[in-house]
Amino acid sequence: MWLKYTVSLCVCLLLVRAAIVPIEEPKDEHKQGVGKSNSTLELVHLLFRHGPRTPVNTYPKDPHINETYEPYGWGQLTNEAKVELYKIGKQMRKRYKNLLLPYYKPDLLHAQATQSSRTIMSLQMVLAGMFPPENTPLEWNMMLNWQPIPIYTEPEASDKILRQKVPCPRYEEAVWEVMHTPEVLALHEKNAELLQELSDLTGLNVTYAHDVTDIFISLQTELAYGLKLPEWTKQYFPDKMRPLAAKAYSYDAYTPELCKLKGGYYLEDVYKHLQAKIDGKLEPAGRKLFISCAHDWTISNVLSALNVWGDRMPRFSSLIAIELHRRAESGDYFVEIYLQNDPSKPPELLQVPGCEEQCPIEKLLKLSEPILPDAPYEQLCLAKGTGDGTRITYHN
Repeated sequence: MWLKYTVSLCVCLLLVRAAIVPIEEPKDEHKQGVGKSNSTLELVHLLFRHGPRTPVNTYPKDPHINETYEPYGWGQLTNEAKVELYKIGKQMRKRYKNLLLPYYKPDLLHAQATQSSRTIMSLQMVLAGMFPPENTPLEWNMMLNWQPIPIYTEPEASDKILRQKVPCPRYEEAVWEVMHTPEVLALHEKNAELLQELSDLTGLNVTYAHDVTDIFISLQTELAYGLKLPEWTKQYFPDKMRPLAAKAYSYDAYTPELCKLKGGYYLEDVYKHLQAKIDGKLEPAGRKLFISCAHDWTISNVLSALNVWGDRMPRFSSLIAIELHRRAESGDYFVEIYLQNDPSKPPELLQVPGCEEQCPIEKLLKLSEPILPDAPYEQLCLAKGTGDGTRITYHN
């Protein structure tokens, strides 16, 4: 009996110790914009990619093709990721301390993830950092500074906002069209030797930038797990592969039509909430935060739709913050958009082309009109008969 209680106490102490993570606060010259004396922060939408994970796929000639990635398994969040995400939660708590209540209340926030274990777990870790119950009315266990917070999901088959994998024949055609435009064909022709070499080395048919992205992320996650990469990778990874690997993200939202079919649905949802807040119709009235966890393409598609992405790769745990502010004197509303692509660095304030950094809400809505859905999804996704049926994508 004594041994039983000793073991239980040790487990509790380990949980407590795991929760005590030193938080390195990046210097933020825009420190939340919340502290600005001439405006108040009214509502925030946070969207972040899940944390570092083990590989989800590999290539035929991978020497680690039979690796089991214990104790996690394939495509799962690592312990290092959990620490990183918990820190991000602490950072967000500090950044939005004037917006959030001293403790969690159901009306305060809505948390949603895709139907993926790594996104749900990532959101759990961020929320644990944002809302520790210690020294609040919700403290329920002095040995465990954690509390449950509900996370909502939508089936992948219908999730157009976060997962963005709902079948859409027209989208596949439109990506194919982009990949066969003169400028994209020229870039692939310029890199034909690299594509062929990667095909020979990996055993994959490396035809498009998307295929390079697949290999790049597989190597990246294997290396992070601690595996030794093949000797050939020294000549290619990461520097030689990165430009093409990054291009794939921009190609997925290369035109207003592609933006509309992907990032447009998330932005439509955000704008609906911002407008409801302005009109005093947001329910519940005490809602201050929407926080979502999704995937790399979710991040790039949303920022591509806003024309602020460029040619970069979304890092694991990368985060977008869309903040609605109200000017104290005039009562006018403006939006600030931040990207934190590295949790060790401060968020970067983005500027939507055609608008100021503090973009008036009316102007932002007007600029976004070309990329917002203007018909039912099924209608927008009707195939036009272009393309050859090839589905050009990556699998991460």
